[in-house]
Amino acid sequence: MTEISVPESLRRQYEVCCKTIPVGPGSGFSVWTVRDPDALIDTLDPEKFEEDERLPYWAEIWPSSIGLGLTLFEHRVAPGTTVLELGCGIGVAGIAAAIAGLTVLATDYEPDALAFAAFNAQINSVSDRMSFSLLDWRKPEIDRRFGLIIGSDILYERSNHAPVAKLIEQTLEPGGTALLSDPNRRAANEFVERMKTMSYRYSAQPRIVRFEGNTQTITVHRFCGRE
Repeated sequence: MTEISVPESLRRQYEVCCKTIPVGPGSGFSVWTVRDPDALIDTLDPEKFEEDERLPYWAEIWPSSIGLGLTLFEHRVAPGTTVLELGCGIGVAGIAAAIAGLTVLATDYEPDALAFAAFNAQINSVSDRMSFSLLDWRKPEIDRRFGLIIGSDILYERSNHAPVAKLIEQTLEPGGTALLSDPNRRAANEFVERMKTMSYRYSAQPRIVRFEGNTQTITVHRFCGRE
């Protein structure tokens, strides 16, 4: 695969690079992303940031997304289960789910995140099992339910807890499961307590993730809905 394979619309805006995600068969799968995600912060429009406080976290490959991908492979979900991914970024966890045979609607607030995710799905031959949609958690426009909801590193802002919890309540099938991975932030524990008050059955799975010479412990939070 060569860099020219990346859509021109993305190459015009970003310096890109290819990474190998250590999830799934063999040595894992490849994704393209922004070479220096931290540099995106320097390009922020101050007025736009003040309006919605968006930071360009979508271009990072978070250990939490890798840990979630590993969990999806180890704990096989029933064939035919539909998946909603919240905050898909460049598509790591959603692609892992699709490689595992699931049908995924990957969503994000950032159009460029979805463009990278769609391209990464294409190069991993799972475009037929993935679709992509813009989604604002505060004003969601989803009129269907899913057997599995996934998200990685989406609980860092406490202001997101109420809309994310409400979105899960509105879109999770009866008896369905939500898997949210996080690098053990205190804010995630507060979200867990919120979900417990909503009568979800809860369990947690710590995971050690090794990626590009770094090791991090993350937790996959599992919320099982009422039948």
